[in-house]
Amino acid sequence: MRDMIRPDAPAPVAGRRGDLRDENAQSPTKVPPQHGGGVGDDLGALVKAIRVIAQAIDTRSKAMARLSGLTIPQVVVLAGIRDLGEVTTNSLSRHVDLSPGTVVAILDKLAERGFVERYRSPTDRRIVHSRLTVDGAAILARAPSLLPDDAVAAITRMPESERAALVAAFRSVAGLLRGMA
Repeated sequence: MRDMIRPDAPAPVAGRRGDLRDENAQSPTKVPPQHGGGVGDDLGALVKAIRVIAQAIDTRSKAMARLSGLTIPQVVVLAGIRDLGEVTTNSLSRHVDLSPGTVVAILDKLAERGFVERYRSPTDRRIVHSRLTVDGAAILARAPSLLPDDAVAAITRMPESERAALVAAFRSVAGLLRGMA
């Protein structure tokens, strides 16, 4: 796990199918060795790793759209509704870490395709609930995993302490970046 958080460790790179793997030393995406170990080197390595992750997510999203007709955010929203049951937009938004406006736009598209049903609360007409339809549950069941199989296998093989450190590191970076876009 130490190599995963050291700025001089090789950065994961996106393969042709969106899988992440460590590259060998000749890779142009390898994080360069530190020159003096300053904060600037660490920030440069962090930015490079984030770019690689963003590229891998983009590649995976395109592959998922091609395979299932759903984008990653659509799958996340469908899974959120499945997990929470009949749910309000605000609760769903918090659960999937997307803005309410983004969730509404995704729900509109999913409703048009017959994957979710939206309805107003009988007690408070301002509140809108969403629930999966039979077609929505079926397409979600057929949707590919959000992570490539190789990544899932690699994470599964990690000792529990390394998985916990990986999750903690990603949550930390996400917390630093949240709201800065």
